[in-house]
Amino acid sequence: MSAFDQFIDSLQDSSHLLARTELKNLIRTAKQDSSDFVRLQAENLERWTVMLAEGDLTVKGYKKLVAKMEVLVELEAIRLSVQAKASAQRLADGIEALVIRGLFDII
Repeated sequence: MSAFDQFIDSLQDSSHLLARTELKNLIRTAKQDSSDFVRLQAENLERWTVMLAEGDLTVKGYKKLVAKMEVLVELEAIRLSVQAKASAQRLADGIEALVIRGLFDII
């Protein structure tokens, strides 16, 4: 199991805000996407999450990075071709739904 998966699984979520399986699937799928941009952003999110888990990144710093990523992904989705745009939009939607609305509330 990856450090990312271990961290996500270890979070206390008494309100059931975090859809763990969906978040892990979002990252796993995005890392295999045909778009270099989508793969890079998934790898960044995974790396930042591991850094947060290991104490190398503060919660405030993590939230700033993810917020900036969300804006970047939305801008990239506008620029990309239809197929790549769909991948980038899925990543942006997943970041908003799973990370910002779920993970942020419990870290």
